[in-house]
Amino acid sequence: MFTEIYLETTNPTLTLYEMLAPTLLSKIAVSVLFHAVIYTIATNLFSLIFLGRALTVSVNTRFIMALVIIMTVGYFGRFYHIKDILKGYGGNMEKTRRHIDQHYNTWVFIA
Repeated sequence: MFTEIYLETTNPTLTLYEMLAPTLLSKIAVSVLFHAVIYTIATNLFSLIFLGRALTVSVNTRFIMALVIIMTVGYFGRFYHIKDILKGYGGNMEKTRRHIDQHYNTWVFIA
């Protein structure tokens, strides 16, 4: 499911209208919420292992809210970044796709 969202949201020919379509927005929302919960669980596990206690409910709530905002803004930031990459390659879709995939695999997974 997340591969499909990645491919849809990194399509350089995607318009803002298509990005804001309810079908794609609902997929983005599911992805954002899923990953926010997974990151929160991982952070709590890390805290439990190294500090001996889990994070409080209020910290977890603020953490999830911050992640949701950051990841949602990130989808739209990536949308505009991809448009600039396409423009930089003079509309060459093959070079743009290669650049996007390499960038994603290098920087996003490192982060």
